[in-house]
Amino acid sequence: MGMEYCIPDNPYLLCLLENTAYSQWIVAGLVGWPLMLSMHAVGLAIIVGIMFTLNMRMFGFFKPIPFSAINDLMVFGWIGIALNIFSGFSLFMAQANFYITNFPFILKITFIILGIANLHYTQKVLKRDAAGWDASGEVPQISMLLAGTSLAFWILAVVGGRLIAYL
Repeated sequence: MGMEYCIPDNPYLLCLLENTAYSQWIVAGLVGWPLMLSMHAVGLAIIVGIMFTLNMRMFGFFKPIPFSAINDLMVFGWIGIALNIFSGFSLFMAQANFYITNFPFILKITFIILGIANLHYTQKVLKRDAAGWDASGEVPQISMLLAGTSLAFWILAVVGGRLIAYL
């Protein structure tokens, strides 16, 4: 793909991204796209798995698992997010002009941002309150609200990501 595919209505920066050697390796090579897509799936499994476990614990399931132990796993959640940011931006670069106007992609990114903000806040609450929750065995209603919104954000991000290929 050369710059001849960049039409005036498309932002020039997107054309530059699509035409880097790196994005060409991803889109045209035999290894790039499957590698980035696989990295994206692994990152997704890490973050969604950890968030699902945390959220279910906040709803009262998995009571033998202390909140402090789940809080210790959050570093892996951030690793999953970092992996997805790297692989996701790599995939975006390869077809930037397509993704920037794709409604499911925009929804996906919106819910990822909301999910990350929710994760950041939840982690602050956990650091502050996990020991007390473990001692009392009770979880405040606000924490259940955080868990519910987190589940919704991450599920909607995954669904949005899957719809990119079909809409």
